[in-house]
Amino acid sequence: MAVKTRELLYAAFMAVTIIPFPKAYADLTLFSRKDITINAALDIGGDAFYFPNANFATGSYAPHKGGYYTRTKNVSLGELYGQPMLSGTWKTPWGFSVFGLVSAIGSTTLGDGDAESVSQTSGTPRQVNLEDANLGVKIPLTKTKRLIIEGGRQKFQIDDGFLMGKGAYSSGERGAWWYAPRFAFSGPGVIKYEGKSLRSDVFMLENNSNNRQTYGNDKPETKFVGFDVTLFRSKPGGDGASTYGDRAAYITLTYFYVRHADKGVAYDYSNRADRQGMNVVALSWGGTPFAMKAHPFTKNITFYGNFVSEQNSHAGNGYKGVSAYAVYVEPGYTFANAPWRPHIFYRYTRFSGGRDLHSRTKHNYDTFFLYDGARYTYGGYWPGEIVGNNLSPLSNMEIQQFDITGVPPVHLWKKDDELKLGLHFYDLAYLYPTGAGLPAGTKRRMSDEVNISAEYALDANTSGAIAAGAAFSGPAGRALVRAGVPAGQTMPGVHGASGVVELYFYKHF
Repeated sequence: MAVKTRELLYAAFMAVTIIPFPKAYADLTLFSRKDITINAALDIGGDAFYFPNANFATGSYAPHKGGYYTRTKNVSLGELYGQPMLSGTWKTPWGFSVFGLVSAIGSTTLGDGDAESVSQTSGTPRQVNLEDANLGVKIPLTKTKRLIIEGGRQKFQIDDGFLMGKGAYSSGERGAWWYAPRFAFSGPGVIKYEGKSLRSDVFMLENNSNNRQTYGNDKPETKFVGFDVTLFRSKPGGDGASTYGDRAAYITLTYFYVRHADKGVAYDYSNRADRQGMNVVALSWGGTPFAMKAHPFTKNITFYGNFVSEQNSHAGNGYKGVSAYAVYVEPGYTFANAPWRPHIFYRYTRFSGGRDLHSRTKHNYDTFFLYDGARYTYGGYWPGEIVGNNLSPLSNMEIQQFDITGVPPVHLWKKDDELKLGLHFYDLAYLYPTGAGLPAGTKRRMSDEVNISAEYALDANTSGAIAAGAAFSGPAGRALVRAGVPAGQTMPGVHGASGVVELYFYKHF
């Protein structure tokens, strides 16, 4: 039986805003003797959503084994996940440390399932999977330099995750599509060098794709090898070599080569360029690169960006090659002396696309292992909680985003907790509607969307948020939702607007 919207919202609201939170705790030590320590920990999280007029009132279609669909116009859902973890460290007498981690994730989706045109998580799916299973060594070279070798299933992220961050997805039988708690790549592994102002990774990994579990919606199984090199400046007291959030400024060069990937027609989508044999190069940067002591205001200027090039002369599925790119630039400013310390930024993102569906060269950008990329605001690289999560392909697109966030001087449960308020606007447009298979003459504009958010962090171990928003359809958006209605279904009327109310919580024990 579907969970009622009010029950989902009430449960999440209680978890996020009413129940007093305990103090933050470190992982539980199960064993400690001499130089050996074994710890246990647990992550839990959940969310609740209500989408009135989902997909501009065309709704979301739940597929059934009998080959028929049921349509839900106003979608309500909830998601839950839990991740128990067991980790250990041995400080050897030879000057280096050995470490390891094993974890599993259990997740489910309740209610109607996600609000995509054809839902990937209807029918209350649930599953438990292995997540982390790795072993490594940490070798100190000097007081400020170290070498880390880690093999097996592990999280791996480059900078803010625009290109590299997600090794597994949570659609289909896995459930928890929006919360997306799975990250780990499979080995062989990664060699890391971490210095005072220079860090580098050499990696040979593969994603944990499984189209049987995800009803054919997963990304191609992909094995790749490459490296990245980062020059950075750490924040005072921070360690930018190992922690992205501790970097005051950075610039990173990344390259990887796809040595093997599935090339079946199941992956011949507009936003999934053929991967096998592909060369990927990226240059990314961010932080406060213009800070000058003589001009104190410059320390409040932020500037992030990334340029990714994808080239492949060995494409399959009838293509002779791939030539695609993505770019974003994001200038911002923090009014450090103003009440609430507001931060504003503008982000322009462009994902390449092709004009002609039948071109022999594929120009549609492949997001590969995109992670959400949130740094100081709700959202990240998904352009809106409505269209960004449920409709936009993140290929053949142009996105303009405006954000303002502020931290009011209020504390709900303790003197150092934080409440962050945000206002987020997204303008989405296709580059080439015909390249997305939309009718000739369709205008480029997909949608405009406004989201408001309130994020609360009791500490690093406990957080939650509530958000709401409205999206307004453009010509391309209306054509897109019509194209998403399964064949054989009566075409519903298209409304000009969709909405969302959502909540989530996270707790680490």
